[in-house]
Amino acid sequence: MKYVVIGEPCVDVIHRPDESKHYGYGGILYSLISLSVLVPKGDSVFPVMNLGEDEYANIISILNKYPNIDYSGVYKVKHPTRKVNLFYNTYNSGKSARIEHSTDPTYTIPYDSIEQFISGADAILINMISGEDITLETMKQIRSNFRGLIHTDIHNLVMRTNTDGTREHTNLENWREWCTSADTVQMNEFEISSMSRMMKTDYEVAEEILIKLKSNVKGVIVTRGKNGISAFTRKEKSFGGEKFFDLEREEINAIESPHFVDSTGCGDVFASSFLMDFSKNGNFRKSLHFATRIASFNATLSGIDELYKLR
Repeated sequence: MKYVVIGEPCVDVIHRPDESKHYGYGGILYSLISLSVLVPKGDSVFPVMNLGEDEYANIISILNKYPNIDYSGVYKVKHPTRKVNLFYNTYNSGKSARIEHSTDPTYTIPYDSIEQFISGADAILINMISGEDITLETMKQIRSNFRGLIHTDIHNLVMRTNTDGTREHTNLENWREWCTSADTVQMNEFEISSMSRMMKTDYEVAEEILIKLKSNVKGVIVTRGKNGISAFTRKEKSFGGEKFFDLEREEINAIESPHFVDSTGCGDVFASSFLMDFSKNGNFRKSLHFATRIASFNATLSGIDELYKLR
């Protein structure tokens, strides 16, 4: 099978609660490399992304370690690679929070740079790492011209970068169009709560996407970190002789490990592992469990250099 991965790489500086720092590459590289590790022998992975010339040689040398990655869709650009400072804090309640500080993202990928790679592809992962990776018009063109499986992670579409580089959640004006241009759509609990000005519960958003808009979306996935995931599908039911569609909700617990290291990239690894498994068997529930297991294991690893262990 041929997989296409669309997004943006970045340089991560992770500030942990114990005040230690970890430097590494991140962004779409978590999805890209984990997918290349998980797919069976004979499958291929095609990243399509813009990569700053300042980090081009370093990141290409990393991709060279994975022979099933074809990086002919990686475009070297003059714009510097985005740098993201991630500050993790743990409160007395046991809950954790992440604060982001980012430089400007690199150039948006035009459809013309993507078109040749989706020809003959079986599945596409679109992970909106910066929120400006592609435009909505490009998203619609991909959907219009590709009949295979598309999994979209909304991710930073609902993040705004302030003038000082800090990032915060905001509403997404065209969220219905973004969400209905894929077969399955993923977001975390903060993203889904801020995406719409009017709809604040995950149930309301999922109902809009799966039922009210009469879309072809097969499922909506909400990741919740240590609290696992919630997933919604549409199911035909009957009552009083009438048929109608209703939401089916599935709750899956996270698999916690005593060897926790870092949660960075867990959502990105969830996206790649879900796409891979769902593209193979078409079983939404099974693929959710598989992706939850893989993403949980990713939390025991340190950066993309250890993603080979997912195998």
